[in-house]
Amino acid sequence: MINTLFVQHRSPHHAKNSGYDRLIDYYHHAKAVSGVSRMPYKLAKVLSSMVSQKAGLYNSDSVYKELELFGLLKAKNQSIVHYLNAERDVRFAIKYKRLFNNPIFLGTFHKPASILDWRIQNTAYVNSLNGAIAVGVNQVDYLRERFKIPHVTYIPHGVDTQFFFPDLTKRKANRLLFVGQHLRDFKALNYCIPRIAEHVKDLSVQVIIHPGYIDKVVFHKSITILSGLDDVGLRRAYQEASVLFLPMLDSTACNSILEAMACGLPVVTNAVGGNMEYLKDTDSFLMPILEYDGLIEEVKRLLSDTLSLERLSRLGREKALNYDWEEVSSQVLKFHKSLLLEQGI
Repeated sequence: MINTLFVQHRSPHHAKNSGYDRLIDYYHHAKAVSGVSRMPYKLAKVLSSMVSQKAGLYNSDSVYKELELFGLLKAKNQSIVHYLNAERDVRFAIKYKRLFNNPIFLGTFHKPASILDWRIQNTAYVNSLNGAIAVGVNQVDYLRERFKIPHVTYIPHGVDTQFFFPDLTKRKANRLLFVGQHLRDFKALNYCIPRIAEHVKDLSVQVIIHPGYIDKVVFHKSITILSGLDDVGLRRAYQEASVLFLPMLDSTACNSILEAMACGLPVVTNAVGGNMEYLKDTDSFLMPILEYDGLIEEVKRLLSDTLSLERLSRLGREKALNYDWEEVSSQVLKFHKSLLLEQGI
């Protein structure tokens, strides 16, 4: 039996059924390290402030997680420690792993090279990882070459295809959906929507966004801004839309694209980062970055072509099933076993 500790991180804007930490729900004999501690918050805050941020994000939550992790490693013979977001929290447990029967340490990286370059300037800690998972094919060579991690593999991000599913009875004509804020191209959104609306008179656009980013969206009469949706409300937004309109500046894996695909929602986005691999064989439209007029023309074409929308909906849903968490978790388990075998464990 492989005893596995998943060092958890959950972005507060993610819905319950979204996010990479859903992996834990599909992995047997695993424990989530979420930061259970009695240490006063002020003390944790002071300790984290003494740690350089040049080796990845490290805050008070990181302190709590490390304390819990040290206790678990000391008390039990754990085989695997897996940082679910290796851009953060990787510090002292891996530095002193010799004290704990030398378990296997690995991490999943989510950010593209453009962000990792400045987020992890000091690579001393991540250099000690035995392995790494890239959720974007565009990360693999970078992780090998810059972080010198010996075993790097691409395993796609998962999506809950049981929760996110199509419901064509809810589909509304001429409804665009824009979801999220990370690496989204708001200039493209603000440029394209008024021009699409000139040709699609009954256009409606739902923008689901964190309240802190609302000022990025230029007001237009066709736009409705939504924040704080629950899981069912988020799913309904995917099911009601005609097209996910999501211009992006860069990407690795995008939750919003995966959830749209699972709901059978056709995708119009940019040919950046990991998008091409995730949308391969779906006939989705991927435009070169900053070519706004091409995005406009494709949206206009799709909204006037019901047969194309139905075909893209079917292809997207079929591809999303390849990213179901059951499939992804089995790939992660296989990678864990390969690392243990490499170390002779």
